[in-house]
Parts: sequence; structure tokens; C-alpha cells
Amino acid sequence: MNHTTDTGLSCARRIQYFGLAMWIYVVLQFVTGFVGALPALLGINTTWLVLLGGTVVAGLPAMAVALQTTHTKVEGLKTTGHHFVSTYLRYVPMMFFWNIAFGLFWQLFQVSDQTLPAAPDPLDMVLMLLIAGFIGPVVEELFFRGFAYNCLKPYGAVFAAVISSLGFSFLHMNFVQGFPVFFFGLVFCAGYERTGSIWLPIALHVTNNTLAVLNGWFPQLVWIMMVLAAVGLVLTVLAAPVIRRDWDALMEKVRLFRCVKKAPAFWLLGILYVLTGIWFAVAA
Repeated sequence: MNHTTDTGLSCARRIQYFGLAMWIYVVLQFVTGFVGALPALLGINTTWLVLLGGTVVAGLPAMAVALQTTHTKVEGLKTTGHHFVSTYLRYVPMMFFWNIAFGLFWQLFQVSDQTLPAAPDPLDMVLMLLIAGFIGPVVEELFFRGFAYNCLKPYGAVFAAVISSLGFSFLHMNFVQGFPVFFFGLVFCAGYERTGSIWLPIALHVTNNTLAVLNGWFPQLVWIMMVLAAVGLVLTVLAAPVIRRDWDALMEKVRLFRCVKKAPAFWLLGILYVLTGIWFAVAA
């Protein structure tokens, strides 16, 4: 079950290359964060925006290496695809359903995610929205949907969605973010597959991050997110037959997951994600 495709790459090799690209991504995040922190260590005033800007750009060289080594093409860059608006309107509420559901789950354990500064100046607000609300989502979608999903798609769309979404979760190195992020990844992949356009998952990701950033400064927006989540719950229930069909399709190819054993670059990153999550939980 480790057959090759027309590119000559086996399933295990594709996952291995994905894992290696992820390590480049993570290491570059650390390096850019460290370099960005140097001015502060020297007593020079700097902001967390420098660190954030460096981390989101770290995905570009990682993706360049990944695309070259796997000969993967990013599909859907030049089109909005099919049913773009209707798919967007359907998937936004579903996305916020998972967001609110996991938020309430973590509150049961009195665990919260990182928060933004309470009262940033206008320039910081604009930069934060630009970086976290737009640049970050574009880079991450190009990497995880544009590269990872397309790289693994020859072995099935659902299988590709699960593995690429796991990597998407690993990147955050945080249980609080990682669990909903995994489901976000599945929604993004579903939207990508339905429309055939990379701009659909980018639009969904931008919407999520922008509202999350704004909600950090304007808590009243949580009511909009709650309404969206309620609609998303209904839509998720209505989509149950499709979800069941996709689950059955995944179970038919469950042996493909044995490929992960032969891709240590990927599963070692998963171990790091678990250890980091435990460390954060204990430290909290």
C-alpha cells in the first residue's frame, strides 16, 4: 500500500518531505523570533510585531524547498473555482462552530489561549491585522493546502486532508490552538476541494484570524461569533451524511497511515508537538 504515483514518489516519501519542510518552517520560526528579540536584549525597544512578522514569513522558504523536492504544483491560483460564494457562506459558520466549541471545552479546564494587548495604538492595530489577519493566513494556506494537500492528494482527498491538517496543527505547538486548528484544516481542505480554488481556504482563514484579532480588542464581537457558531452547528448536523461518507472513504484507505511510520520527520514533529503541549499545560 506504499505504491508510487506518476512523479515516482511513494506515500511515505511524500509524508517525509512534508515533515522535513515542516521542520524548516519551525526552525525558521525559532530563528526569526530569536533574531527579532535581539534588539530587546540589547535594550533597544522593539515590539512583538517584529517577531510575528518573522514567523509568518518563515513558511515561504519552507514551501519553496517542498515544492521543488516533490514537484508539487499549487492548484487553483488563477481561479475562484466553482460555487465560491455559497461555499464560503456555508463554511464560515462551520469554522466558528469548531472555534467556539473548543473554546468552551478548554474553559472547563480553566485554560485560555494567548491574548492580544488590551489597548494597542492604531499603528499596531493596523500592522497586527495586516500580519495576523492577512499575510499569515496566505502563507499558511499556500503551504498546507497549496503544497501539503496537493502533494498527498494522489492517495485520496480525505487522506490528504487529514495528514495536512495534522501538520497544520503541529505547527502551532499548542494544544489549545492545535485541536481546533486541526478541524479548521479539514474545513479548509473541504472548501478547497469543492471550489478548486486556493482562494477559498485563504478567504476562510483570513476571516477567522481577522475576527479573532478584532475580538481580542472588542470583546463584544463574540456575540457575532456565537451566532455564526450556532448556524455552524446546524450546518454540521445537516452535513452528517457527507461526513459519514468521507469517514467511510478514509477507512477504506486506513492502511495508508502505515506510511507515517516510514516518515520520521513527520511523526517526530508530532512528538515535539505533544511534548510542547504538555509543557505548556504544566507551566500554566
